[in-house]
Amino acid sequence: MKAIASSLVLKVRTRLDKGSALSEGNQKYANLQKSIQKAKIGRHETEERTMLTKELSSLRDQREQLKAEVEKYRECDPQVVEEIRQANQVAKEAANRWTDNIFAIKSWAKRKFGFEENKIDKNFGIPEDFDYID
Repeated sequence: MKAIASSLVLKVRTRLDKGSALSEGNQKYANLQKSIQKAKIGRHETEERTMLTKELSSLRDQREQLKAEVEKYRECDPQVVEEIRQANQVAKEAANRWTDNIFAIKSWAKRKFGFEENKIDKNFGIPEDFDYID
């Protein structure tokens, strides 16, 4: 009997919760409708408003075109060019560091195992013109 009573109480509470949620939703809807009505005040379609809207649209299109043109010439910006030069310098230093490491390993292998340099190059796929980057 208690199980049936608690089940009924649960159903009633659920219905009450749904009812309160519905009333909250209706209240929000009413508030939004009021906000829409307030926003419409003074926004009647007039010739001046239509003209200003078209002008705004035209100016936005023009701004987008100018942004695209600026982006196209961005590579010529002195600051960007300098950043590219610095990045190239860092990459060059890293490549030379790895080249130095490869020469050190080749030297070690020659001393330790008595390998010939051309056999080391051939086995490890090191090209004949392998050298530091100037």
